[in-house]
Amino acid sequence: MSRKNFEAGGALAALAIATLAGSGLPAPAYGQAVADRTLSDVKVDNVGSCSTLTITFNIRVQMLSYFPTTAGQELHVRVRPLDPSSASLLRESLRTPASVPALRSIAYEGDNPSGPVLSLYFTRDMHFEAEAGRDPQTLVIRLSDPGSGAKCETRNGPPPSVMGLAIPQGLYVVNVLSRPEAIGSLDEKLAAQLQGHVVYETLFERDSQQWHRLREGFFATREEAEVERARLAVQFPDAFVVKVTAEERAQGVASRIDDGAATPAAQTSQPAGSEADTAATAQLIADAEIAIRDANNDRAVQLLTNALAKPENPNTPRALELLGLTRERKGQAAQAQAEYQEYLRRYPSGEATDRVRQRLAALAGPQGAPEQLRQASSGPGSAAAWTWGVRGSFSQFYFRDQSTTKFLDASRPEVGAEVDNSVNLNQLLTSGDVTVSGGNDQRQVELRAAGSYTWNFRKGGNDIDTLTALYADYSDRTANLSARLGRQTRNSSGVLGRFDGLLLGWQVKPRVRVNLVTGFPVLTSRQTHVLKDRYFYGASVDIGSKRSPVQTTFYWFDQRTRGGFIDRQALGFEGRVLLKRFNAFTIVDYDVKYSKLNLGLLTLNYAFPDNSNLSITADYRQSPLLTTSNALIGQLDSATLQPITDLRGLRPFFTDGQIYQLADDRTLVTKSLTASYSRPISQKLQANLDFTVTNTGGTPATPASAGTEAVMGLPSVGTEYYYGAQLVGSGLFWSSDIYILSGRYSDTQRSRTWTADFNARVPVTSKFRLNPRVRYGKRTDKLFSSDFHQFQPTLRINWYPMRHSEVEVEIGGNFSRQRDAIAGAQTTITESGVVLTAGYRLDF
Repeated sequence: MSRKNFEAGGALAALAIATLAGSGLPAPAYGQAVADRTLSDVKVDNVGSCSTLTITFNIRVQMLSYFPTTAGQELHVRVRPLDPSSASLLRESLRTPASVPALRSIAYEGDNPSGPVLSLYFTRDMHFEAEAGRDPQTLVIRLSDPGSGAKCETRNGPPPSVMGLAIPQGLYVVNVLSRPEAIGSLDEKLAAQLQGHVVYETLFERDSQQWHRLREGFFATREEAEVERARLAVQFPDAFVVKVTAEERAQGVASRIDDGAATPAAQTSQPAGSEADTAATAQLIADAEIAIRDANNDRAVQLLTNALAKPENPNTPRALELLGLTRERKGQAAQAQAEYQEYLRRYPSGEATDRVRQRLAALAGPQGAPEQLRQASSGPGSAAAWTWGVRGSFSQFYFRDQSTTKFLDASRPEVGAEVDNSVNLNQLLTSGDVTVSGGNDQRQVELRAAGSYTWNFRKGGNDIDTLTALYADYSDRTANLSARLGRQTRNSSGVLGRFDGLLLGWQVKPRVRVNLVTGFPVLTSRQTHVLKDRYFYGASVDIGSKRSPVQTTFYWFDQRTRGGFIDRQALGFEGRVLLKRFNAFTIVDYDVKYSKLNLGLLTLNYAFPDNSNLSITADYRQSPLLTTSNALIGQLDSATLQPITDLRGLRPFFTDGQIYQLADDRTLVTKSLTASYSRPISQKLQANLDFTVTNTGGTPATPASAGTEAVMGLPSVGTEYYYGAQLVGSGLFWSSDIYILSGRYSDTQRSRTWTADFNARVPVTSKFRLNPRVRYGKRTDKLFSSDFHQFQPTLRINWYPMRHSEVEVEIGGNFSRQRDAIAGAQTTITESGVVLTAGYRLDF
């Protein structure tokens, strides 16, 4: 962007965000080509028909709402960064897990004019539900097929039964066996050992590692489960006890693989099927056949099970035969035999009877014998055996922004307009992220490296290299220990961002965890070496189990600088409450050295029974965060007029006490209160409203000293107001299309700003999506006779040629006009520009 296009951002992310909030005008995606990553990783738990995704961010976020609220081929989750100075203004993505084949893409859109959005794109319609995670850096998204007959359980209302099956009491299970391959059926000996309990299989995936887990439950207490684990310990020494969610319990009952039949919640006689039942069964069979062709046997089993739950009709025999075939392909020989035997009992003669007898005979032979589960703790494929994998992503994106600016002075008409043609951005950004992971279901080693390189093609421009992550991580569930060494990101326990150092964790008890951390802060990812000017250490205690509705953290954090200065010394508390419809998060960071509250944050979220949501955020913080290094802000050496970059450079002119006071003087206080409300208007429409009020203080001036220049003070900004409204529609013209109409108004001390934005997402095919956007903004100055208008049309095209790949092209225009009238003289500045972003991403 040229110097006139003020909303394009600044050199610092914090300044860009402040400008966006202050102006309310749309911020183009191309305003900053290099930024730190917001997304961290994703893990998935698959049980029965439900997949639970946990998406981790590098910053704390608050979930505001999601749309559509039930099902579709796209899911968009509105989030609010609680660490705005660290939030990316760009788009980025995560590699999708292989165990969820319907999930095509996970993308974070930091450039959305109505606020950041996490978007998930699917190859077919999926049912989904989203909620806040156990900590403010995670979101939980539960996926199931619309035809699976049951929704995944959430805190907003777990189902009492699944497909009419009674759910037992207790949430403790014994994890009998874990291995990379599918477990399949139980042999007779193992089935006899586990008789009387529900036995089911889960699939866990993270960092390219997949583990199939055989679990037995359910037990009311951990003690009862430990007794059962001890009984199995001779043959399964790696078995362990774990507490699962109510969702896993329900899905485990529905997908049990033991010989015991699931207990019906109620036995009722079923009349003969109607024409509607016949048609519904036919549709479920057709969907199942598609799933079988896609090698998605889990989905096929669920669809066919639902088909068989329909009253008997002419399509029932076909559903039963296909169910046996699908279980056979899954390696569940015993269950396949049971389905085939049931078919022959119910349909002793028919067009498929001979075919079913042949399959049953094949299963009964030597080659069809149930697979024997490996029971040696060190055998290949057991829980103790180590496996290795590599995952990563590679992307290249080209950014170009060129414009023509005309300056016209009405007081000098004879001069004519001054024209400036410039290329404001001309870069190629290459990014890579590689993770090598190894281990078993109890111990994991992870090596990760991530960074980028930007070629700047502008004359006189500098290339930029970044290093976002470079660490080795080890975790051991048997010893309850974890360690991570290297460049990493943490936003908890007093650590507020990226650092080079060591993080240790020890799970002392199920509800108590102790963490130790030490290292050197990383000011920006462009810092590719360890900067030792400042160092820190800290300790924290986490109280509350993973399933506890209340979790707290108490911490101590101490940061020092060269020269013996105390840079920051904090005592803090973090709290998290997760209830059925309510969740809250709070953080209190108190600086002991300065006897001041450095950060106070409170978020509240409530989900109403009508699916509307209310979110409130109250924020009080020193800005920038109060550290003694703030004393360097604005300090220039009088002899050289160069910035002083080391606190020791101030000692010839100030005492240590004065230096600490300078740091306090250079730090201002910001306060804000935000309320957001979202409500479904109909099945296809949702309305979102938000309001923010902020108050920003000022800083005093510092007079010149014997060797430093004077530092000007900053006036208090005072109270400013921001209003926003958004209307979201889905499926209005085509299946799974989404339209977003938003408007914003801001009333600040300096100006008033109005913006309007229309954003459409149209899936042309399963591999091709169009995203046209139109944005318009107007700003009027309160102090001078000045107004600014801007119009930005863009078109983004996304193409997915194969799984784990994406090609994106975005082209747009930027047209603006600014008029100023000073002392009767009027000047006009017009700008027209073209912006282009083109690139690809490959995941492996």
